[in-house]
Amino acid sequence: MNIIKKIAKRFFKNDRTANTDAQTELENLRKRTGIFPPGHFYSPIPDLEEVRRAEHIIWSPPSREIEGVDLNTGMQEKLLKQFPAFYKEMPFSEKKKDGLRYYFENPAFSYTDAIILYSMIRRAKPRHIIEVGSGFSSCVTLDTNDIFFGGAIKTTFIEPYPDLLHSLLKGEDREKARILPMRLQDTPLSEFDVLRKNDILFIDSTHVSKVNSDVNHIFFNILPRLKSGVIIHFHDIFPGFEYPKSWVFEGRAWNEDYMLRAFLQYNHAFKVLFFNAYMCAFYEEYIRKHMPLCLKNVGGSLWMQKL
Repeated sequence: MNIIKKIAKRFFKNDRTANTDAQTELENLRKRTGIFPPGHFYSPIPDLEEVRRAEHIIWSPPSREIEGVDLNTGMQEKLLKQFPAFYKEMPFSEKKKDGLRYYFENPAFSYTDAIILYSMIRRAKPRHIIEVGSGFSSCVTLDTNDIFFGGAIKTTFIEPYPDLLHSLLKGEDREKARILPMRLQDTPLSEFDVLRKNDILFIDSTHVSKVNSDVNHIFFNILPRLKSGVIIHFHDIFPGFEYPKSWVFEGRAWNEDYMLRAFLQYNHAFKVLFFNAYMCAFYEEYIRKHMPLCLKNVGGSLWMQKL
């Protein structure tokens, strides 16, 4: 808004050249920001000053209940009691080890998210895993597949920017794993028809719902066509379905959390299985005793299953 004010002041000059320059700058700004600038009530980008005035409400202490959303705490507690058995056999460590692709101290997919992905694969015993958005999470999947399933799980990675993924893979992975270097929106929907009960659709998207986005494609086209029993993962989902304060104030105007909350409200076709950050918030003592590494980074994965 300050930029617009500075440019607008130039219109009051009696200098025709200055006015022409100002009009050009305004037109360029309009092309960058659209008709409505960030913070305008018609813009999806929030006014951070307005957010700051309401932050005590937005980031109030998390609640055990979300209006209209069945968090299925009975199922979450059941899984929480099953996962320690897998935790004891977990092969991963903080730093990279010979023979393994994954390690916890990475910048993208750390402790709890990795531990629960590993545990969910061990428990579900899927035949096929399709991953949307790949990288360090792919390392968890491939290591778990090799060590505990003899490489029998079929893996498909949909990633339009696969450089990181390729840098993390072993040589033989390029022959065994199927990598689709394309946008999710450009991937044939028939790719998802192979998933059956207890197979996994792992989603780590752009996190932004907008015209022709991967997020819209997921909610409107992919989730409805999945078969009963398919397990689905979403990443960067937080208690209360609200993004961390620091993320919002650094300019992340993501909205997938809100889409997922709306999707789950009064939804009897999908059930929540495990909500990482929620469980770490409300079952901290149990986790500290049985899976202590989870508390190093509580993550942001939410797992659900189609009924």
